[in-house]
Amino acid sequence: MYVCFLFCSRYCTSITNFLVMGGFQLLAKPAIDFLNKNQELLQDLSDMNDENTQLMEILNTLFFLPIRRLHNYAKVLLKLATCFEVTSPEYQKLQDSSSCYESLALHLGRKRKEAEYTLVFWKTFPGKMTDSLRKPERRLLCESSNRALSLQHAGRFSVNWFILFNDALVHAQTKWLRAISQAVDQALRGTSDLPPYGSSSSIQRQEPPISRSAKYTFYKDPRLKDATYDGRWLSGKPHGRGVLKWPDGKMYSGMFRNGLEDGYGEYRIPNKALNKEDHYVGHWKEGKMCGQGVYSYASGEVFEGCFQDNMRHGHGLLRSGKLTSSSPSMFIGQWVMDKKAGYGVFDDITRGEKYMGMWQDDACQGNGVVVTQFGLYYEGNFHLNKMMGNGVLLSEDDTIYEGEFSDDWTLSGKGTLTMPNGDYIEGYFSGEWGSGIKVTGTYFKPSLYESDKDRPKVLKLGNLAVPADEKWKAVFDECWRQLGCENPGQGDVWKAWDNIAVALTTSRRQHRDSPEMLSRSQTQTLESLEFIPQHVGAFSVEKYDDIKRYLIKACDTPLHPLGRLVETLVAVYRMTYVGVGANRRLLQEAVKEIKSYLKRIFQLVRFLFPELPEEGSTIPLSAPLPTERKSFCTGKSDSRSESPEPGYVVTGSGLLLPVLLPRLYPPLFMLYALDNDREEDVYWECVLRLNKQPDIALLGFLGVQRKFWPATLSVLGESKKVLPTTKDACFSSAVECLQQISTTFTPSDKLKVIQQTFEEISQSVLASLQEDFLWSMDDLFPVFLYVVLRARIRNLGSEVHLIEDLMDPYLQHGEQGIMFTTLKACYYQIQREKLN
Repeated sequence: MYVCFLFCSRYCTSITNFLVMGGFQLLAKPAIDFLNKNQELLQDLSDMNDENTQLMEILNTLFFLPIRRLHNYAKVLLKLATCFEVTSPEYQKLQDSSSCYESLALHLGRKRKEAEYTLVFWKTFPGKMTDSLRKPERRLLCESSNRALSLQHAGRFSVNWFILFNDALVHAQTKWLRAISQAVDQALRGTSDLPPYGSSSSIQRQEPPISRSAKYTFYKDPRLKDATYDGRWLSGKPHGRGVLKWPDGKMYSGMFRNGLEDGYGEYRIPNKALNKEDHYVGHWKEGKMCGQGVYSYASGEVFEGCFQDNMRHGHGLLRSGKLTSSSPSMFIGQWVMDKKAGYGVFDDITRGEKYMGMWQDDACQGNGVVVTQFGLYYEGNFHLNKMMGNGVLLSEDDTIYEGEFSDDWTLSGKGTLTMPNGDYIEGYFSGEWGSGIKVTGTYFKPSLYESDKDRPKVLKLGNLAVPADEKWKAVFDECWRQLGCENPGQGDVWKAWDNIAVALTTSRRQHRDSPEMLSRSQTQTLESLEFIPQHVGAFSVEKYDDIKRYLIKACDTPLHPLGRLVETLVAVYRMTYVGVGANRRLLQEAVKEIKSYLKRIFQLVRFLFPELPEEGSTIPLSAPLPTERKSFCTGKSDSRSESPEPGYVVTGSGLLLPVLLPRLYPPLFMLYALDNDREEDVYWECVLRLNKQPDIALLGFLGVQRKFWPATLSVLGESKKVLPTTKDACFSSAVECLQQISTTFTPSDKLKVIQQTFEEISQSVLASLQEDFLWSMDDLFPVFLYVVLRARIRNLGSEVHLIEDLMDPYLQHGEQGIMFTTLKACYYQIQREKLN
């Protein structure tokens, strides 16, 4: 990486020096004859769409293209980092590398702007004097042609022009050079080689200006006693940017307002006992930490989240220790007055346990769930960090205990123990799980002839877990507060839009002064989001699409309240269900959590867009329906929209899943894969065994009618006969289409793939029969079963269950619903196929 950075820096230095000396202007003239014919190609390479762009500008853009791509490298590394756990060294290395590339890109971008600024100066002021000063490495900092600067004791008609370069200060009238260090030093000291005009021994003292920059040591103020402030002042109080230092080593650097720390700032507090320092970077209000911030403790703990009155208050993440320390752990959740309270997730990395539940006064209190690295699952009541009261415990081999607990993993009281084979014991239990349990009770062995009511009920998990709508309330409450609402849905819509515009504008200004400058596209996105969408007249599909486009941009921008909300929800979801949290018992909780996200975000969206209809409502059509078409499955006339995207029916999942699910997909699909692992193995074994057969043999084995068997195939434009030994050639377009289901995220996109697969099958059969026909399910199912087998989708069961859990209900009874049911039937049929 160091070699890459060194190369980029040297390359940028060479190109900017070339630019300053007018090299691209000189290069364009001899290149016109050769490159003018290929100007369109050059425009494509440089991503410039304006046909009137001059060749010199195109060459300039092309030479700086390697530097612009550094931003893309940073984004790729950041995406790769999301493949690892946030606590892993690989994640940290990729994040650090991404930051380095981004910082390098910003640094080189500034060097380019300095060079362009200098070039404009040389063009604006040509002449012998400026030509003598022109050097490749020299950069202009500022000059006095547009500033009211005057030289003391100068003649009435004299003209004085000052030019400040990075290596010299030039006074153009007398044509002398002075070392920049001497010039800046004198300017800062306020000294001059000449005495002030009209100076005398009796100089009247002037009043200091209302706003100024100055340094002062406080003596009387008890809070700031003996502290030294250096920065901006307003009416005798620190106001603006400044630095405040105390004699004991404490230091605050940032914004002030009316004499108090207010705005964004950095605070350092030495810890003499540990010979380290506490370090806070974040927002302040009226002299106290308030708002978002990061506090790094001298002990090694790091807290990222909300503060209020110098205390952790709201949603936040606390990292304790490192992987090499004695007690590494992570907590993410709600804080109240510096204590854990409400819902939160605690990951004890040393013990290999993860707790997901309620907290009170820094202790687990109420309902919760614990999973371990050994496959144990517990849900139930907690009291003062202990499993106490009613609970359910499951082991990896599906042994289940339902009953009373008195301590962690300690059974005590009445309960039922169910074996994996269905046998169960009812009675009284005492002892620690895995260390021997004392049982007093009755052993039951269910008979095949017992009635259903006599058999034990199937266990349904989640009854003793925290309801999904109770999770992460602090995250949503913070978003509502940013919109100006004390309670969800209660507030002024226009005030909310004003708050969004103010937040975006403020963030844009802060980034303008920060080292991490925003790209032009990010700035344009922020500017577009500052405008309030106007919807006049009846609500239509076009207005619905406008809202959808706005949400996509807003959720991609962490500076927007909705974007920050989505970013936080993705972080908490990964924290919950990655690592030890990747437990198959948590699948339904993970699905419920996503549905809860959709419902609560949809409430926010409907508050911002009051004209958006309620869930399940139909949007009136602004244009006539398209011409009727025949249903693929029934042959009947069908004019309804079968697109999974809600063109007419408004649903929270249709509107928000395309934004949310791609970010949550990896941990969610991992849970599906773990939950369906056993049946997926049976399915995959059958797929591998049946795929050993050639096409003709497999079509015959599956019962596909001979009239649907392709007789010839087109290979590279040539027609070839299907032979008994031909393999993986029949219905190849449908097979390739179905394989794309693994590359999509949302149920709507997966349903589109299934629908397109059926269309590809139909087109292949039409080409073979050369006559119109109507499918029956008896004819269609074997053909589709063949396509599913040849597609060799490794986790087809997980795909099926994900679609089933998250698809829009209104699609279940339409054409796509029938097609999905057919795919599901194929999945289960493959597991039962026997090859003679």
